[in-house]
Amino acid sequence: MSPHVLVFGAWDEGPGYPRTTSILRSFHELGWEVSHCRRPSLLLGRRKAELARRPWCWPLVSLATLREKRAARAAVHREVERTKPDLVYVPYPGHTWVRAARAALTGPVLLDLFLSVHDTVVEDRRLVRAGGLAAHLLRALDRRACAAADLVLLDTEQHVARVAELTGLPLDHFACHPVGDPDAAEFAAPYEPPGTDGPLRVLFFGTGVPLHGLDVLVRAVRRCQGRVTLQVVGGSARDRAAISAAPGGAVTLLDAFVSRAELETRMRASHLVAGVFGRSRKAQLVVPFKVVHGLAAGRPVLTADTPAIRAVLRVGEEVLIAPAGDSDALALELSRLAASPALLTRVASQARSAFDRVFSAPALARRLAATLARLGFAESRVPDRTEVVRG
Repeated sequence: MSPHVLVFGAWDEGPGYPRTTSILRSFHELGWEVSHCRRPSLLLGRRKAELARRPWCWPLVSLATLREKRAARAAVHREVERTKPDLVYVPYPGHTWVRAARAALTGPVLLDLFLSVHDTVVEDRRLVRAGGLAAHLLRALDRRACAAADLVLLDTEQHVARVAELTGLPLDHFACHPVGDPDAAEFAAPYEPPGTDGPLRVLFFGTGVPLHGLDVLVRAVRRCQGRVTLQVVGGSARDRAAISAAPGGAVTLLDAFVSRAELETRMRASHLVAGVFGRSRKAQLVVPFKVVHGLAAGRPVLTADTPAIRAVLRVGEEVLIAPAGDSDALALELSRLAASPALLTRVASQARSAFDRVFSAPALARRLAATLARLGFAESRVPDRTEVVRG
């Protein structure tokens, strides 16, 4: 009989939210039976960021979610009684749900923390003062959530070390599960490098949160004197206003959001995909989705030089780097790449294989199998895709 996982909580899915979709796909790849107990919540999508900017609203939000939590506790108890799961998995954002899961199940609970709410609000976005009461409450929220689970997922080993330090919990309470791209095409499109007389076409896409360092990238591109052009999909309202206020041929502002199909078209037409260039601690700890998307598309990716990037990708072969937060150094690197089509072609040729090795569905399923083995479940073998086709 296949093991059974109950997915409990409130989670985002669809375009822009690949994390939970990717992990659920790994459960399916491993042959687990999956059932859902999904709850409505105020703390989904962009509302999380909006509420994070308003700490004076947090007491009211807590009161408003009490009813949600009471209903969720009753629902998960009913579902656990009905389905008898071997494991409860609480997806991101699971801070407010994992304790209800712990109370409902005597078996193991797996939490995908994914992001520390303390580090996101206090250090990355600097919305509340470090060391203040709000920061203390957020740190306590991280710790209580992690302590309630038997094992906690984060996206990189560097992130694991940071959250273990933040919460005071042992390293073996955590496991690394990289981000994935469940909507990646099966194969990367052929790559065409820039010509000798044309500019290097760079694509940025993202929400423009501080770790992205979009302002650093825009300044760097404008210093390249026409040798580099940048297309921007998304960006924060502040980023978009700043770009609009200083128009120029080097930087083109596109829509704030595009479909995945349109994004694929933009990546195919680009010579280089931009990663992140911010200086925050979070930028040092994560491998951003945009890096993974670029690798899946078979495009060279340029991003900040961070421990998280160096831990999983070969610098200069699978990914290109520049110092974080330094627009002058980034401009020099962009100019060098504009004059190096052979280097871009060589890195592009390794991009998809890097994705397949670290971030593909089979790679992530193998990661999850090893994680589940730590919880006492026999490690499953991930089916070889050629076997599936032949069968």
